Amino acid sequence: MAKGEANAAYQVLSAELDEVLAALQSPDITIDSAMALYERGLRLVEQLEGRIKVAENKITQLKLQAAGG
Repeated sequence: MAKGEANAAYQVLSAELDEVLAALQSPDITIDSAMALYERGLRLVEQLEGRIKVAENKITQLKLQAAGG
């Protein structure tokens, strides 16, 4: 995945998580809907954390290369 595509994908996931959080704050939400949204939110957080971890690993590799390692 190209850098621009990875950034766009991260932004899409982040925007979806924002929507989930907003929906969870609705006073009219049913418990079943809240549970489904909560589960979706957890999956989105896991995906976002995975993308962040990949970026962190890449930065670590670049630092090692720059240091001559």
